[in-house]
Amino acid sequence: MSSSAISTWPAFVGLFLRIGALGFGGPQAHIALLRNEIVDNRRWVDREQFDEGLGLCEALPGPASSQMAIYTGWMLHGWVGGMVGGTCFLLPGLLTVLALSELWRRGQNIPSFTTTLQTLQPVIAAIIWSFAWKVLSKRRARWQIATAGLVMAGMLLKVFAAVPLPVGLLLLLAGLSRLISNHPTRTKGSIHGAGLILPALSQQLPLPLGLAAGASAGATGLLASLFSVFFKAGLLVFGGGLVIIPLLEQQVVDLGWLDPSGFLDGVAIGQISPGPVVLTSSFVGYQAGWAEAGLSTAFLGAAAATLGIFLPSFLFILVGTPILQRLRRQPQVQTFLSGLTAGVPGAVGGAALPLTLTALQTGEALIQVPLFCAALSLSVSNRMQPLPLIGITLLIGVLFGWLT
Repeated sequence: MSSSAISTWPAFVGLFLRIGALGFGGPQAHIALLRNEIVDNRRWVDREQFDEGLGLCEALPGPASSQMAIYTGWMLHGWVGGMVGGTCFLLPGLLTVLALSELWRRGQNIPSFTTTLQTLQPVIAAIIWSFAWKVLSKRRARWQIATAGLVMAGMLLKVFAAVPLPVGLLLLLAGLSRLISNHPTRTKGSIHGAGLILPALSQQLPLPLGLAAGASAGATGLLASLFSVFFKAGLLVFGGGLVIIPLLEQQVVDLGWLDPSGFLDGVAIGQISPGPVVLTSSFVGYQAGWAEAGLSTAFLGAAAATLGIFLPSFLFILVGTPILQRLRRQPQVQTFLSGLTAGVPGAVGGAALPLTLTALQTGEALIQVPLFCAALSLSVSNRMQPLPLIGITLLIGVLFGWLT
């Protein structure tokens, strides 16, 4: 059956916009919506095709839910369908983040607004810790726990010894160490196998100094720097959207785009908006652009950051799907990725510690500490999901700001 018979363009665009607007609750909720609408209700794609695409997307860096929107669009209408489906899925969340970004900027001088955000920060820190714990709890082998611990220790060198190690480097080393240790007598061949995917991933390691320096020269340099930083981060978002935090927090703060408190607020905005949490990138780009040259550059900055973080996903799905379907089945590639993903909870935990210290030191300790402990307990035990937890905390923050 032709793709035009499967779905007309108006129905196609409308469906992906609607799924994007209803995309609350994290990647599993997004994927469930896609499956329900496209496989179960409309039967545009059969279950086997959908599951094969899901396996591919979960093995790739990037947010799996938006990649599935790209993949299903590609299956229905080719590469144009992939671009349109992915864009329509992301658009409602992007518009929401932009609106909240402007609200955040205007609210910085309103005491009740800042009090509400301060109240929210320890809850966001607790959600990040809970994410790290849940990912780690699925890795029961000793080498996986050791890998996570070493990655976290490497990240904390910056906090306790002023020795910053790029998180991308730590994750790549985790993958390589697993590859080498798993094939001790085949090191040369193993490295060759890893070389199939390392050329792209290794671009995460250096931040081009020319772009970073150019950012201070004007808006053009800033846009280039935003795109560069977020594009590299997009190549290493393995294991869930909150992996964006260790990949970006250090660079965003070091480049002066946001302070740690503002970055936490951006993560919160990414959490409460529909779509993937990596839309935090749009918030960062908006604030950096506004600080550089006002509203027009704010929109351009958000566009550059958003394009950078999602472009790897579009390229992987639309350009490399046939190659990647073969590549992900190769044992050496699977071994490398198993080592890299084992380091993810350590990377998240290493980034969560300084953010937690910032959150607890902001505002009233008698409020911040109990909120952190309560949120951590509720989140780790799965008694409350992030979205309602954030919603309740916002109400508490509004009430506290009003009373004070």
